[in-house]
Parts: sequence; structure tokens; C-alpha cells
Amino acid sequence: MPSNVHDLLFRGTFSQPEHAASILRLLLPPALVARLDWSTLAHCPGSFVDEALSERFTDLLFSVVFGGRPSLLYLLFEHQSQSEPFMAMRLLRYEVRIWEAWLKDHPAAKRVPAILPVVLHHSPKGWTAEVSFEALLDIEPELFETLAPYVPRFRFILDDISAASDEALRGRAMSALGRLVLWCLRNARTPENLVWGLKGWVDLVREVRRAPNGAAALQMIFRYIYMVNERFDTKELVGLLEQAVGEEGKAEMTSVADKLREEGRLEGERKGLLRGQRNILLKQLRARFGELPEATVARVNAAELGQLDTWAERVLSAQTLADAIGSD
Repeated sequence: MPSNVHDLLFRGTFSQPEHAASILRLLLPPALVARLDWSTLAHCPGSFVDEALSERFTDLLFSVVFGGRPSLLYLLFEHQSQSEPFMAMRLLRYEVRIWEAWLKDHPAAKRVPAILPVVLHHSPKGWTAEVSFEALLDIEPELFETLAPYVPRFRFILDDISAASDEALRGRAMSALGRLVLWCLRNARTPENLVWGLKGWVDLVREVRRAPNGAAALQMIFRYIYMVNERFDTKELVGLLEQAVGEEGKAEMTSVADKLREEGRLEGERKGLLRGQRNILLKQLRARFGELPEATVARVNAAELGQLDTWAERVLSAQTLADAIGSD
């Protein structure tokens, strides 16, 4: 499983059927929502994302009964700086992997379950790519219907929260934890906003805290805020968060901060995250361009998380080393 902090928050929340159901009910077509037996919704362990992309994509698979038959819901969270132009093709690859895994578990099966793909996206500019597979095919429009019976045709459901206002996220018909997590994920690129803006979400903090397993959920939220913030040290961050939320969640906030301080994990995990991302990028660069100049290795080893994310996206399509980590 990917070890990045976004993955831990997304997976820790939406792998729970009650929170997954709240976002899926919101996004799926009403006619489909009405036919799904939500009491059968269950998380299926595992990930089908390419290992090289696991820092920017997190996936969750669920089984559910639809019309009396088993079906699958596939939720993919995309945390990167731009839209993925070939997302539909990537989803097709992941769906084939899901079916192959399913057939291993059901060797006597004559058919495979339907898979409904849902993509959750946020980026500075929002989603700009296609959402259907057929739109990726290089075919003249007037000829497509002739070819249509012989090529894959599907589209995925897109939830682009990039430009969603706080009011829009707050007003979603979702669980309180689900709404709070989406707000955190959307603001992760400007983590100081998580600190300054949390004051406006105290009502949801209170609601999360009073729900079953609320203390653990709040600790997960606060841990995420601590881990993505590099501007403030732990002491400063605790003080700012206390100003933001007051007494609501103070015990959980202090508990997380104390654990991180005592075990020395805050700085260690930040360094570990950096070290891991640097090593992954160096491996990708060597795989694409061979042995690297010492200056390139030094530059990568000095880069921070934001820069590493940018370079990691470029390396997949870069033709030269300069294209991958050119001047920034």
C-alpha cells in the first residue's frame, strides 16, 4: 500500500463503507443509487494502481449487489498538479487487473462483475481532460459509429473538487468526516489554509468528534494537518490549531502532538517521506535515462516535496533528462 499521507487519510476514511456510501450515493446517477443494495457494500482489500504512480493515486474497490448480481465500484483518488489526459485508458488497465484478480478467486465463473469507475480529482486548474474512452480514439467522427461495435466504450464518473467552495463542500449530503476530509485534501497544496481555515469548520469537527469512533477520526485529521505542514513546528501548530478549534478536539489534537513529540516521529516521518520520494524519483530517472550526473543526484536529494511531485509527473513523458528536471 502507498505510504504517502494523502493515501492514509483518504483510505483511512473512505475504506469504511459508511463513508464510502455517503460519497458514492452523492456521485452516482439516481437510478443506479436506487438499484444498488447498499446494505451489501463491502471494501475489497488491495490496490490496482501502478506502483510508480502510487504517490499520486489512491484506489479503493468495493463490492455491492446490483439487481441481484455482484458488482464492483472502483473509487480512484487523484492527487496531482494537472488532469490525466489518458485517465480512461488507465482505468481500463486497472479494471482488467480487477477482473483478473476476481477470476483467480472465482475460477468457475463464466462472467465477470460490472465495474463502475469513479474518479475524485483536485488540482490547481481543475479537470480539463476527457472522461470517456472513445474520446481518446483517433477516429473521424463520421466513421466512429461504423467502428463503435468493435472498440471499448465507457465513461467514468468524475468528482472534481478543485474549485468547489467551502460552502459547496460543507453542503454535500455526506458524512461529516467525509466532508471534512475532502476539505483537507483540497487544501493540501496550501497547508497553511488548513490551519487558518479550520476555524470555519468547528461545527463539523464537533460532529465528527461526537460520532462513533470520533476520537480516532479526529486524530487522523490532525495528524494529516501536522504532516503536510512544513511552515510551523509542532508547538506553533498546536497553538494555532487550539486557536482555530477551541476546546473542540483539543484532547485529540494534543494526544497526536504528544505522541509525535515523544516518539520523534514528526520530523522522522517528514524526512522519511522526503527520502522515499527522492529515492523513487532517482530510480525512475535512472530507468529512463541511465546513470545520472552527480549534480542531478544532488539536486534531487535537495528538493522538497512540491518540487519532487512536479518532477515525478514529468518523468513519465519526458524525452530527455533536461525535460524531466529542467530549470524550475
